[in-house]
Amino acid sequence: MRPVNRDLAIDATRGLAIWSMISLHFAKGTHLAAPTHAFPYVDGMSAFVLLSGLVLGLVYRRWIERVSLRHAYWRLSKRLATLYVCQLTIALCALVAALAGHRWLTLLLPVDGWGHGLELAVTMRYIPSGGNILLLYMVLLSSAYLLFPILMRGWWAAILAASLVLYAVSLMWSPDWFYLTAHTAGHRIQNWAAWQIMFIPAVVVGWKWRDWRVPELIDRRLAAIVAVAVGVALAFHYGIDTGPWVAFEPALADKLDFRPARAVGAWLAVPAVYGVFRLLLRWWHKDWLRPLVMTGTRSLDSYVLQALALVVIPIHVAHRPWDLLTSAAVVLVVFGICWAWAELREAYRIDKLHRLPGMLMHDIRSRAQTPGGRGEPSPEPDRTVQVA
Repeated sequence: MRPVNRDLAIDATRGLAIWSMISLHFAKGTHLAAPTHAFPYVDGMSAFVLLSGLVLGLVYRRWIERVSLRHAYWRLSKRLATLYVCQLTIALCALVAALAGHRWLTLLLPVDGWGHGLELAVTMRYIPSGGNILLLYMVLLSSAYLLFPILMRGWWAAILAASLVLYAVSLMWSPDWFYLTAHTAGHRIQNWAAWQIMFIPAVVVGWKWRDWRVPELIDRRLAAIVAVAVGVALAFHYGIDTGPWVAFEPALADKLDFRPARAVGAWLAVPAVYGVFRLLLRWWHKDWLRPLVMTGTRSLDSYVLQALALVVIPIHVAHRPWDLLTSAAVVLVVFGICWAWAELREAYRIDKLHRLPGMLMHDIRSRAQTPGGRGEPSPEPDRTVQVA
């Protein structure tokens, strides 16, 4: 299914994060969305950011050790370019919808025609609701240019300390430049200085993944990790979400500024889910989790597909508001599309999307040159064809 050295539990956890985002965006408040939002203040977005940092540290350390830091920087630059193209695609889709009279779907302010809209899209300011993670991801990913040389020197503790200090500063004082902005009424969409507490420590954990034997540690302590996570979830629910501290919810659990309840919750929930998936993968055949695993292997593609669907489906497929049955159907269809796309890339070995046009041209030429193809007649029955 996947290379044997790939951690399928990480992929399954990323796939669950994608399901969480899809179910929230298309079926908020329904039974389909409830399981992945049972932990108060933990959602697919925070898990996506944490897991992105984890995989970055894990994968790029291997490239640095096997090739060079320069090679890692080159791949990092290509990754940033890919993220920009993906975010631009989402922005342009939202712009087309807005100029066609469907601006309500994007939750963005009006634009003065195509020129103004394209300027906002290219400069990463025309970002629709449900499609704004990638800008944050780009900002956080850029920090890797500085993090890698420091990690190579073994100064991971200094990185963790700096990340915690920056997070503490963001809780007490956040100037305007701490915020990513968009063409919305609220203007601000994320406090990157606060959200980095999910990404930068995760890069360190990914970098030290083998040294610290993180999977084995989680396996040994899984019962305790799950128990603590459940206990904290109950405390958040009965203390903040519906309890006596509800008046302090903005200070404790605001999403824009990523307050402590969200950070603590995500750092407990994600390892617990990862550990449970490792346990299940030892008991079950991996194909039982194939939808999550395959979707997780292409989590960026899946995120882009669901962001585009969030704009396209209400216009061309089913107009909102939706009843429960329609919401459930849309969630399953969108997730099914993400899964099918991941399977397609796996089946045709499409590792990098920018290589797809070249692969298609090569396939067309190969078919034209193959006996029986359009470029050459089929061999006679008494002839043999040697296959190289």
